[in-house]
Amino acid sequence: MVSYWASSAYFVSDLEEKNKVMKIFSYQILAVGLVLVLGTTNAHHSSAPHYDRDQPITIEGMVTEFEFVNPHAFLHIQVTDGDGESAVWACEMQTANTLRRLGWTENTFTVGQGVSVMGIAARRDPLGCSFNSGVLADGTVINRGGGIADPFIDDLDQRFAILADGTPNLAGPWVRDRSRGQRGPGPGSRLPGAEFLTAAGLEAQATYDDRFNDPSFECSAASITRAWSEPGTPTEIDQLEDRIIIRHEYMDTVREVYLAREHPEVLVPRRYGHSVGWYEDSTLVIDTIGYIPGVLTPHPGILHSDALHTVERLTLNREEKILELEWVAEDAEYFKSALTGASFYGPAPYRVDVYDCTPERANR
Repeated sequence: MVSYWASSAYFVSDLEEKNKVMKIFSYQILAVGLVLVLGTTNAHHSSAPHYDRDQPITIEGMVTEFEFVNPHAFLHIQVTDGDGESAVWACEMQTANTLRRLGWTENTFTVGQGVSVMGIAARRDPLGCSFNSGVLADGTVINRGGGIADPFIDDLDQRFAILADGTPNLAGPWVRDRSRGQRGPGPGSRLPGAEFLTAAGLEAQATYDDRFNDPSFECSAASITRAWSEPGTPTEIDQLEDRIIIRHEYMDTVREVYLAREHPEVLVPRRYGHSVGWYEDSTLVIDTIGYIPGVLTPHPGILHSDALHTVERLTLNREEKILELEWVAEDAEYFKSALTGASFYGPAPYRVDVYDCTPERANR
């Protein structure tokens, strides 16, 4: 089977090393000698279509509102120009969950504070920006650095154990280890053309514009590949007797993987399909069909039909203390060959929290 993304010049790694604007956080668990570095990232949608990295700005004014919410926190600042005219700017930040883990609270900014904000300008909103850092009137610097609140600490040896029945212990919270990078389509990748997409796939792709059609605007993770790849947001796995429950914090996405090798003959199509799984040594294999048409990767915009078939392989690497994910996506209606991807996860120092996205907050 030929992998388009593994073999073509279109493959570009994720935007982590390119986009220095949305830096999330770094953390260390010194007690167990594990170091995971989470570097730069976008917000829940790629920042490139919405903010111009070549237009850094500084805004000085008074805080009128601080929205400490998901999928983005927003700082609203009243700015008065030299002519005495006032306008309220809205500066977008990361998710409240991410900021909370950095030590932020809903009181990090308070109404009436004087503040100077450094960021980058929005492409379409003349009063919009992406927050980078801020300085309060008293000289206090507010940036994305900080400690982690309520760290979740557990036994690494137990996390990477083989259970009594011979299956790998996948249970617990995991977060993507961005220091290892990832493979597959993502922000910064070029759109595939006729060499990869069928005529139907090209026609579907032509209807999509990531500036307006990103499913995250409707509080959807879009696809299982997107749910796995969102940086900074943990995924928690529960291994039950007859199924696996996968809870992605991103967009409160919950999946059930039934421990079986065959799908039922009759399926109700769903956004995340119907999943069955089985163990192969230290690997959990997840086979999913029964999708409704949708978006496989919002950036770049790669759409899929109801013929999408995905296979995920979650492997517990006990030597390197890492959880490895490899995935393959096939769609006989839209793709001429398979897409593939891979990413890596370490034990998260915190558990999955409620994301609580609303379209009103997301679609702005």
